[in-house]
Amino acid sequence: MRILHVIPSFAPAWYHGGPVYAAFGLTRALVQQGHKVTVMTTNINGPGVLDVPLEQPVLMDGVEVWYFPLQRPRAWCFSRPLGLALRQQVSDFDLVHIHSVFLWPTSAAAFWCRKFKVPYLLRPAGALDPICLTKAYERWWVSLSSRVKKGAYLTMLGRMDLRHAAALHFTSQAEMEAAQFLQLKCSSFVVPTGIDTAQADVASATPFRERYPQLAGKHMVLFLSRFDPIKGLDILIPAIAKLAQRRDDFILVLAGSGENAYVTQVQDLVTAYGLRNHTIFPGFVQGEEKWQLLREADVFVLPSYHENFGVTVVESLAAGLPIVISQQVNIYREVVEAGAGVITELTPEALASTVNQLLSRPSLRQEMGQKGRQLVSARFGWDTIAKEMQRVYASIHENHGRNVHHDS
Repeated sequence: MRILHVIPSFAPAWYHGGPVYAAFGLTRALVQQGHKVTVMTTNINGPGVLDVPLEQPVLMDGVEVWYFPLQRPRAWCFSRPLGLALRQQVSDFDLVHIHSVFLWPTSAAAFWCRKFKVPYLLRPAGALDPICLTKAYERWWVSLSSRVKKGAYLTMLGRMDLRHAAALHFTSQAEMEAAQFLQLKCSSFVVPTGIDTAQADVASATPFRERYPQLAGKHMVLFLSRFDPIKGLDILIPAIAKLAQRRDDFILVLAGSGENAYVTQVQDLVTAYGLRNHTIFPGFVQGEEKWQLLREADVFVLPSYHENFGVTVVESLAAGLPIVISQQVNIYREVVEAGAGVITELTPEALASTVNQLLSRPSLRQEMGQKGRQLVSARFGWDTIAKEMQRVYASIHENHGRNVHHDS
């Protein structure tokens, strides 16, 4: 099939998060399945822009990527050249997979798909969850601005974009259920985000523990994610303080990066709770270093207030690491059903008790780790994900063909 993916950003940088990661993995896996895959995107890259060729194809592992210049209003990822390219080329594809809502590329792609009767799927990436629509975890003025922007979008364009989609692509059952309050009439399906499972078994040249002597003889409690208020660090740090009152045989590793002001706030919180001797800040880790860290940790924790999917959760499972997550991490059901981790309430007391239990029971940690590996192998490899998506594409393409034939 000829498949077009439209996404506002296609830059492998930490501040773009899960949607970009998922689009990278999915498009490459689809090419390996024999499909012709094209990506149209802008050159936005966080606060700057990418240094890439514009308005011409760039080949990435078999995926043809077209970058178009970002223009004002930047917050909407506006690009007139992208709109013109969609107008000229969208009819050349069997279907279009759109990876965003609330941004201009979504409405531009959806409009030209409707105009030329090309079926399109829309992946909201958690943005239709009531928590994301209100961003209640942010400062009130940021939250108000976000609600106004999203409310205007849903009123003027969003409803039409969503209503006329051939289907909505959710990455978990919980995400799909959270969007039901909008009472959208289009079809929905669940295909999760995948990971490159082969990387979980590639050992790094330098063990992580060797770089930090204070880890010798200690359990490692690992937080590995973007530093952001939504990640529940305000729950995790006081929980670790409570854990430190019970035992002294562990170190908390807070791995990740974020806005400087918030990173400083987290570091100050660690100091305020007297945890400097119990905490390591290795910064942003990736590639072999990240996988080595996952393999050497004893427990992974992510007490998020909201997590649409949680790629690092799946990576931790692939590394055989028992996990502790909140029920607000949307793949918690899969974790519970597999017996690969523990779901905690969002209180310091509950989190401290759960982590303490796992640190005290090595056999339970090993059992959960094995079940986590089995879950990832069966459900979250990119090859598996691509085959699931291929079946969805084929069904939509077939139904669209019948409808077009009937209309004519």
